[in-house]
Amino acid sequence: MILLVAIALLFDVTNGFHDAANAIATVVATRALSLRSALIVAAIANFAGAFLSTRVALTIEQGILERSQLGGHWLGVIAAALVGAVLWNLLTWYWGLPSSSSHALIGGLVGAAVAQGAANAVRWQGIVQAVVIPMVLSPLLAVAVGMTLMALVEHLLQWVGEVPEPRWQHLQILSGTLMAFAHGANDAQKTMGVITLALVSVGQLSPEAGIPLWVIALCAVAIAIGTYGGGERIIRTTGEKITTLDPLSGCMANLSAALTVTAASLVGFPVSTTQVVVGAITGAGYQHHPERGVNWQTWRHILVAWVLTVPGAAVVAAAMAWGFSAKQ
Repeated sequence: MILLVAIALLFDVTNGFHDAANAIATVVATRALSLRSALIVAAIANFAGAFLSTRVALTIEQGILERSQLGGHWLGVIAAALVGAVLWNLLTWYWGLPSSSSHALIGGLVGAAVAQGAANAVRWQGIVQAVVIPMVLSPLLAVAVGMTLMALVEHLLQWVGEVPEPRWQHLQILSGTLMAFAHGANDAQKTMGVITLALVSVGQLSPEAGIPLWVIALCAVAIAIGTYGGGERIIRTTGEKITTLDPLSGCMANLSAALTVTAASLVGFPVSTTQVVVGAITGAGYQHHPERGVNWQTWRHILVAWVLTVPGAAVVAAAMAWGFSAKQ
């Protein structure tokens, strides 16, 4: 159990440095903050956001796998899912692709369960309702929110006049902090849910007990550490290669993404913060500078990563689960 918690926290760390771009890509791209300063702010905000709610954690704990159907497979399934998700995060980080850590974890849980002969434990309807539908709709919603907020601000500026760029940079830092808070509120909870699922599966926690405070605190620390260690690979892809941003459009992109992710966290949807941020950047950037357009080649690369994440992580986790079974 201790080893399983350690692997889960390792996944949380990889989630942090893989998804650090979600909060600070626009802040770094427009030079509102240096990379290191932005990572410090994002790490603190991620830590705080992890304490906002536990609805997403409960969705992961109760809505993906049926505990009673796991039987003696619980250890192999959860461990293989976590290892598969960690490996997928490392691969996509190395390639500089902003894939979804959330979907890697969910794909890993499904792949490991099937490989361990516990396919009947997978809640397929719950996955469709709580994962697949939000996965498709959340980036589209983020595009719409980004374009709408950007259009509203542009109309407002026609009445009040131009605002100096330094002020937008200050607001962009604030909106980036809100996005980092939202990221912690959604993504840290996925690891909380997996650890709680394991605790309940071995009888160390009552199914009605909810998410223990020590689990919340450990996951908050882990994602904060991972965020602080975030590198430039995915940050550059998200902040510079999708569309042209300035402090104004970067501010609106962060605010749009933060609103979308926070709403999803409060209702319990484990959305991909990566997909939401990419959608918000696309919407706000295109609305503000339509003449500069969108780099659709980068979008195609990102889309391929999104499509491959769930099956890719599932295959890796299935291989790990098969390996665990063979050793037993």
